[in-house]
Amino acid sequence: MIVKFDDFEKKPESFRSFRFFLFYGPNYGKVCDCANLIKSSKNVEQDYEVINIFSDEIKKDDLSRIFIESSTPNIFSSKTFLCFHLNSEKISKEITSIISKETNKDLIVVLKCNQLSPRSPLRSFFEKNNHSISVACYEESEREKYIYIKKFLQNEGVKVSEALINLLTNNLSNQRLEIKSELEKIIILHNNDPEKKFMYDTFSFLSDSLNNDDTRFIFSLASKEKKGFVKNFNKFTDYGSDNMKLITYLLEHFFRLLVIKIKAYEGIDVSSAIKQLKPPVFFKNLPEFRQQLKMFSISELKFVIEKLLISKQEFMRGKWSSSSTFMLNLILFLSSKFYPKNS
Repeated sequence: MIVKFDDFEKKPESFRSFRFFLFYGPNYGKVCDCANLIKSSKNVEQDYEVINIFSDEIKKDDLSRIFIESSTPNIFSSKTFLCFHLNSEKISKEITSIISKETNKDLIVVLKCNQLSPRSPLRSFFEKNNHSISVACYEESEREKYIYIKKFLQNEGVKVSEALINLLTNNLSNQRLEIKSELEKIIILHNNDPEKKFMYDTFSFLSDSLNNDDTRFIFSLASKEKKGFVKNFNKFTDYGSDNMKLITYLLEHFFRLLVIKIKAYEGIDVSSAIKQLKPPVFFKNLPEFRQQLKMFSISELKFVIEKLLISKQEFMRGKWSSSSTFMLNLILFLSSKFYPKNS
């Protein structure tokens, strides 16, 4: 049975009669919150023994034993709450096969997964089975972010203005775990500072955490931004003494661009390909990352990567001209004169 996340979050008690739950999607914070709502609505902490099972640690042959043992009351006569953390669908067929035959009413089974395709056998089973619940957990919409942030701060006893809530909504990620992490930092900030400084300090905190980092400089170079180059270059490389650090960061960034370009060439949707990147592209950088994909062809990206690898080898060999060659190539790149045709 398919249930929308909003409906499940508002009235989790409406689904107390169900025993099997699938929570999946790219927003793992929502996935975790759904599992916690089940625990609260069924008094799991009080009446159940919670057993967490991770797919990397379990073999298919162990599943039957786990379910049999879970159907037997422990020495405290507690019911069992099985929570599977699945990184893939390798054991999904075995799980659904056992669940379809499971009759123990004192057993609750929750599956927590990342994104599942529409053709996923796991999704198909939970969506069509009348005794199971399937909830998709997608990225936060602006409205969801606003409500979540406001409720979170209110629950912490922090009184804030609409202006501050809007500021946070516009600047924080669309991932609930990241939103929660940043809000927890802001709560600490609030507890340490006078109320009258809270708005200013929060704005400063957001500006520092979102803008003044190494990633911002790498993105600016890939976008061929020249403004503030010398100052940022000196800060990043400690006045040129650590050019290897810069080369390493640039190589990683251009490799990521190349991977997406190749996947797009093979017919894979760009948005889906970007979401598969590990670590993910921070949501604030997504528009610029997409623009860079349009800026470069596959051959141009390969050319840039080749030049960076050559520079890296020259630094490792201690070649006396390595710094000057790297700087020359970097300046040519920023001036749009760094293409395969010039090699």
